[in-house]
Amino acid sequence: MCVLNSWSKEEVRADIRYEWARGVSGTKIHNRLVEVYGPGVMSKQMVRRWCRTFSDGRQQVEHIRELATTDANVGKVDDMIRANRRITIDEVAELGISHERAQNITHDIL
Repeated sequence: MCVLNSWSKEEVRADIRYEWARGVSGTKIHNRLVEVYGPGVMSKQMVRRWCRTFSDGRQQVEHIRELATTDANVGKVDDMIRANRRITIDEVAELGISHERAQNITHDIL
């Protein structure tokens, strides 16, 4: 099998969405991605997160940065921090936003 040297994140996400729609587990999807795109493609945890995102109803595979910093998400993060001052960025990102956006909201906006 040939390993692709050039690929986009959207292409990989589309593959994840396709395999998820077929009922393939996140671990198996990750293994297939590594076979095709190489070991640096995406972590198993991120593949599972994308599967959850698609399960929650997301259709698009493009990165939508604007959606992560909505007033609703800022409010949710604020509530999380007020409930637990020792919360981690990983826990904030469980809202379904990227670590970068979680960090941006907690440090720059709040």
